[in-house]
Amino acid sequence: MRKPINWIVSVTLFTLTFSLFTSKEILARPSTQSTVTTPGQLIEVVNGLRLSYGLPPLTVHPVLMQSSQSQADYMAATGQVTHERPGGITFTQQLLTLGFPLSGDLSLGGFRAENILSSGDPLVWTGVPGGWQDADHMNTMLSQNYTHIGAGISQGPDGYYYALDCAASTSSGQMQSNVPSILTSVPGSEESNANSLGISQYMVPVALSTARPDGDVLHKVQYGQSLWSIAIEYGTTIKNIQALNNLGEDLVVYQGQELLVQKAATQPALPINTPSIPTTSTSFLLSTPSMLMLETPSILFPTTPTVSFTDTPTRETPASNPPSSKLLVGLLIVAAFVGGGAAVWLIREPN
Repeated sequence: MRKPINWIVSVTLFTLTFSLFTSKEILARPSTQSTVTTPGQLIEVVNGLRLSYGLPPLTVHPVLMQSSQSQADYMAATGQVTHERPGGITFTQQLLTLGFPLSGDLSLGGFRAENILSSGDPLVWTGVPGGWQDADHMNTMLSQNYTHIGAGISQGPDGYYYALDCAASTSSGQMQSNVPSILTSVPGSEESNANSLGISQYMVPVALSTARPDGDVLHKVQYGQSLWSIAIEYGTTIKNIQALNNLGEDLVVYQGQELLVQKAATQPALPINTPSIPTTSTSFLLSTPSMLMLETPSILFPTTPTVSFTDTPTRETPASNPPSSKLLVGLLIVAAFVGGGAAVWLIREPN
């Protein structure tokens, strides 16, 4: 009786063990796609994107959750995909009003960014959405300058509206001293150019540097630029820039910092000015008569031998005499013979 019991116990333990390992394997596999219907899901896929690039995930902040959700609700209510805020305030002013300790130059907007989009159906994340795959939108999700994240999703009559807000807080966690002046300033048109792109952020565009004579390419970091934005513009990777500059795993770069981004690069070739040989009208007429005939069909070209441009003089062929000239010459010859014969006869037979 013990053998059947032991066999049943063994089978049961094997089944439980197999199911346990199988469930762990399934949970460990990354999902091929994810339907994003909640703010938490949007934050999850964005932080997953950062992890795939070796970047730390951003920390959820309640102010960014509030700003992004209010923007998603505003877009759903108006049916417009826009960064503009109700009341005409700017994105920066909204964050400061809500109490976020925004870092960066506040007169330029500070270190913050927002990606927005609309979709008729819930967003299916099979990768970065097409509208967010350019360098600026990717920088919102992958910039090393940002420390916190928030997301908002709202459903309107015509579909779903998504807002993703990322920002960097001050190292002390305290507001900057010039916040009052920023809040009382007249809102400008800082969002006007960004609205057409579906992005709102401040950073100086990356201008590519040319190689030095030794082949090194140096880049001076400008406001808001990150290792990601620099790497993508130079066609290299964050890891390569870190290795070239002995940064280790440090992802933070500073305004004015000079980075070595490439080695053994080729300098752009100098333009070669090739003198043009003028073509005279004579050579054109002789070498391409068909082109001239196409332009002036009324001109007829006789079938003459091809003209050769050499130093040897050409020999002219005399023109042949017409038939009337030959007849005249023949009559003159006959007259000469008759006249000569008559003269001889007169000399030999005098009267």
